[in-house]
Amino acid sequence: MAPCLILSTLLGSALFAGLGEVAVGRLWAEGGHRALVVAQSGAHVLTREENSALYGLARTPDGYLAVGHVGKALLQVGLDQKGEALWARVGGQGILWGTDGRFAWGGYPGPEGWEALALDLAGERAWRLPLPGQGYAYGGLYCQGVLFLVGRVEGAGGFDGFLLGLPLTHPSPPWAYGYRTAWPENDYLRFLGERGAVGRLEVQGDSEGLLLDWLGLRQGKAQLLRRPGFDYLRAWRGAFLVGEAEVAGVLEGLWVGPQGPRYGGGPMASLRALDPPFAYGYSYRSLFQGEGMLLNLGEYRGKPLAYRLEELQLPWLPLRSRPRALSLTWGPVGWNPKPALRPKACPPGPDPRRE
Repeated sequence: MAPCLILSTLLGSALFAGLGEVAVGRLWAEGGHRALVVAQSGAHVLTREENSALYGLARTPDGYLAVGHVGKALLQVGLDQKGEALWARVGGQGILWGTDGRFAWGGYPGPEGWEALALDLAGERAWRLPLPGQGYAYGGLYCQGVLFLVGRVEGAGGFDGFLLGLPLTHPSPPWAYGYRTAWPENDYLRFLGERGAVGRLEVQGDSEGLLLDWLGLRQGKAQLLRRPGFDYLRAWRGAFLVGEAEVAGVLEGLWVGPQGPRYGGGPMASLRALDPPFAYGYSYRSLFQGEGMLLNLGEYRGKPLAYRLEELQLPWLPLRSRPRALSLTWGPVGWNPKPALRPKACPPGPDPRRE
């Protein structure tokens, strides 16, 4: 496999999640965005005309489950082992940002604005979780009967990151408990995994990469990857972190691994998801219309980037939400059976493996 693959025949595409050589995202088409699946045979798009996208992907016994939205409705897509669509269905209101195959999470348009949303797919249960301001659940992890969610909620400086634990051993969970950052400037938690959570935090106008391990999530002790400009961590798996970094005024794909911090793929690139050694995102290198991008971080070395690592004690404040049960009805939706493209190697240029 080439160290870098790009959807060079589909301008206007972006990848938001991936596992191996299967990835999901969206494609710009006439009239709006269409949910996109990149399979071994090529790429497939949703046939329904409303704006749609896929943001999360997980392995299942049958293959994969992808989640997102179509119009104002929730979207689920079941894929086989090769990434071909087996079924797709829409239902309820809101947006799904992620899934582990058993649960899914995102946002629900409640009476006071956006709320966190959690779905138990196996038990066919769903809850909206009102917050003390508008917000989403971007990341989730199920552990010992509790679905932990991270995301953002409106705060004094714009948005605060939050962590909530929803106990699912109870048939009707009475409360979800956790914390919010209460930082005076904007900050988000975008991803939660076995090692902890990542996102971004503003310090005097600069956006810094934000990292909290599980001890930090309990105590509010964070680490910042600091340098001038805009930096954002999007995912953390194994020894790798990915996101985006501003270099000389241009956004580039960012990854941190055994070789240290590196960047590449720009201009206007971002790495949104990670399944080591693969990273998934997009680049605007061609005609400024966007192209989905897949990097093999074991081979694509990029260019080095210098950070300073600083510790930060967040003003961690208690947060709780009373879950409200939702009844969801799902209906089928169709996919284009003909693949729209095959991924191609990135355009020629200096060999990144020699950097």
